Amino acid sequence: MSAAEYEVGRQPGLPDRPRIEVDPITLRVLGGAFHAVAKEMAGVLFRMSYSSIIRESEDLGAGIFDVEGREICESDTTPLHIGSLPWYIRGFMQRLEGDIEDGDVIVHNHPYLGASHTPDIAVAVPIFWEGELLGFSAVTAHVLDVGGSYPGINADAFDLYAEAKIYNGLRWYQAGELNQDLDRMIFDNVRTESMNRGDLEAMHAACELGKRRFQRLLERYSVDMVMSAAYEWMDYSERMLRAEIEKIPDGEYRAPTGWLDDDAVHRDVRLRVETLVRVEGDSITIDLTGSHPEVPTGYNVPFEGSLLVACYFAIRTLLLDEVTYPEHVPQNDGIFRPVNVIAPKGTIYNPRFPRACFTRFCQIQRVIDNTLLALSDVLPTKTTAGNSAGIHFCSYSGFQESSGEYWIYLEVNEGSYGGRHGKDAMDSVDNLMVNTRNNPIEELDMRFPMRCDRYELRDSPAAPGRWRGGIGIVRENRYLVDGVYSSEGDRHYDAPRGVFGGADGVTAAVTRNPGRDDEESFPAKVTGIPCREGDVIRIEAPNGAGYGDPLDRTPAAVREDVLDGFIALELADEQYGVILGTEPALVVDEDATRARREQRRGER
Repeated sequence: MSAAEYEVGRQPGLPDRPRIEVDPITLRVLGGAFHAVAKEMAGVLFRMSYSSIIRESEDLGAGIFDVEGREICESDTTPLHIGSLPWYIRGFMQRLEGDIEDGDVIVHNHPYLGASHTPDIAVAVPIFWEGELLGFSAVTAHVLDVGGSYPGINADAFDLYAEAKIYNGLRWYQAGELNQDLDRMIFDNVRTESMNRGDLEAMHAACELGKRRFQRLLERYSVDMVMSAAYEWMDYSERMLRAEIEKIPDGEYRAPTGWLDDDAVHRDVRLRVETLVRVEGDSITIDLTGSHPEVPTGYNVPFEGSLLVACYFAIRTLLLDEVTYPEHVPQNDGIFRPVNVIAPKGTIYNPRFPRACFTRFCQIQRVIDNTLLALSDVLPTKTTAGNSAGIHFCSYSGFQESSGEYWIYLEVNEGSYGGRHGKDAMDSVDNLMVNTRNNPIEELDMRFPMRCDRYELRDSPAAPGRWRGGIGIVRENRYLVDGVYSSEGDRHYDAPRGVFGGADGVTAAVTRNPGRDDEESFPAKVTGIPCREGDVIRIEAPNGAGYGDPLDRTPAAVREDVLDGFIALELADEQYGVILGTEPALVVDEDATRARREQRRGER
């Protein structure tokens, strides 16, 4: 791949395989079968996995891919893996092309060769048919530990070698035989051998099931029919997305400059995020030129496996929303073709080897958030106000002398969406491309030496707007033994942006031992903080921003917000110009409200 292609993220050329005509009914049947295969693969993986980050949060992706890595289908799981597996395959094929055998099982996590980041390990199984390599059944999932400097999360890693053990197209099984030396190397060099082994075995099982299911389709319909249907579905998805892009007026749309907190070491240096969206006919380009230079920590973003995926997701979810779009448009390689991405080499969004890039999630969330903000004027009914657009991904860990292994608990803490046209935002939910399920309190209490003392909507009021912003969570976890805390998060300084007169959201916060004499505020990104038995970590996730003028919000909705505890009684007047009667009824005084709002508008 040339330097120009690497920076723009172009797709490989069209398939060389001859295509035959597929009748519409067979095409629809095979399309449903492709989706079912990917969905069943994901089900096997999250049901068999040992770790809660896969089993409960479903931090995984699964699907079938052709020999060039083109995506035929992918599971309805975490969107951050949509589009990453093609680049994993292209990455390991740089080493293994021409040397793949039936029965091989390949493991790969190299972030400069397609991986989303090193903890997201891919397992891939080749699919042969009558001696021809047709493609791969592949999955990727976040494993608990990859042997970095500290358990779980390493935001301040010095370089790629410090953040993880690197698996570059390694054959765990070769022609059906276990590579025992490699097996020992993989699992002897992590802190959570039992959990990692259980998770990788589940990934292997999911791949083998996908391979069998796809081969069954080949047997029933013929290889030419199945592959022609796969490519026709790709072309269909591409046509549908291009048709929606064409509806946007040509032009350049720029988001306000965003600022990330820091790089996990230099706490007083904010990192710039510039986002320009360029629409030209039926294609769209997301240009991050002007964003911050690469940093000497793990806070850089793998270009192919993470940045491209985020941009694909942003455009797909904006224009082909499954709830509102009238046609079914499958997720496959066709979705990627109309979207180009520019990120100059040597920036945080396209770092140079061997920069570490362990902690990349909040950066790509901000690209999606900025893309929505950039297009808000031209697509006001499809975009949202500023979202929390980040995660507080936390690692709680300690050493178990009884087992000789570490225990590691990984937790994704929910933020919230910004308000949207016609609807208030969703509260307390992973937003944008993270979309993982929350870890239940029972999972923590039953399996780890910790307790969750508090888990609810945070106290900060919802951001005002005609449609209010969402409310993030507050969660307090208490150590029952000595341990270690690490986190990758952001948005402690730069609040989510309101649109069309809506108010900005509320920033995040992390506190150790809140309300005690030894209370201490933590930055969003920390690595290897020692904690004592009884220490409490409180996470407060951001509140999303408001959409539209608060004075246009219906008084009835404001009253409901007060009754629900989303805003205090005095804020009904202060923020919305709504006058309510005495408690408990809080009846809206229509005349007084009308007069107060006219007064406020006149004062503007």
